[in-house]
Amino acid sequence: MTTDAAQIRKKFLKLAKILHPDVFGRTPEEKETATKYFSKMVSPAYQLLNHDRERGEYLATLRMFAQSKKQKEEALTLSSEIAQKLYRIPHEITYKQYVEQVAPKQYDSLESILEYTSTLSELNLVYLITQSSLSFTTGSSAASAAPIASANGNTVSNPAPQPAQSPALRNLNMAELFITKKQWTDALKELINAEKLDPNNAKVYALKGLVQMNQNAAAIAKASFQKALKLDPKEPTALKYLSQVNTAAQPKAPEKQPEKKGGLFGWGKK
Repeated sequence: MTTDAAQIRKKFLKLAKILHPDVFGRTPEEKETATKYFSKMVSPAYQLLNHDRERGEYLATLRMFAQSKKQKEEALTLSSEIAQKLYRIPHEITYKQYVEQVAPKQYDSLESILEYTSTLSELNLVYLITQSSLSFTTGSSAASAAPIASANGNTVSNPAPQPAQSPALRNLNMAELFITKKQWTDALKELINAEKLDPNNAKVYALKGLVQMNQNAAAIAKASFQKALKLDPKEPTALKYLSQVNTAAQPKAPEKQPEKKGGLFGWGKK
């Protein structure tokens, strides 16, 4: 939350080396997992946070989400002890110290990436909720907004800004990683948070439907898929699985009872 663009790039390059598929000693399965972490988590996060405009919008959205929870006085459910400690005694310096403790461990082991990522997410959430005024470092905004001078001296406008990415991007990517590991409860938790950040995102509801389908909640999954298709009629995941949950959600016909013979206790009249 408090880092700058130069630190973000430095961290990205370091993670690119750590998660490179050709790292010596990894099995084919570990290489595939490392590639997924890089493509689903690291690369999208870098693309978002490395641009001042997108980063500012993303952090502003997170701040609004956190303040909304604070105003509604919603109880925080924190699984990590370190985030609970920060919530009890919140302070920006303490937040930075805790992040510095956890961040170096995040990618030490492929098995612990999701655990430490979740801890960092909780620290960020606590920080956003407990800090009354926040100022984010976004680099040289004046330089990024200034027009560019061409070689012949004419002034050229900056390139058109890229469309803003979903504020729920991180949650979606985390959910997809949990889905690949069949950790349905963790995936659903990320998707519920994603829905709060981006309630009109069709992919959020499509993935919710997929998770719910695998939790044997066909009727709820059907509703999620239908909502996804209402927002985006071409949403691929919803289109792929809706017919399956339609079948699963249909009530089963009662089994035909064997025909009873006449007479008491099955004894027929003669």
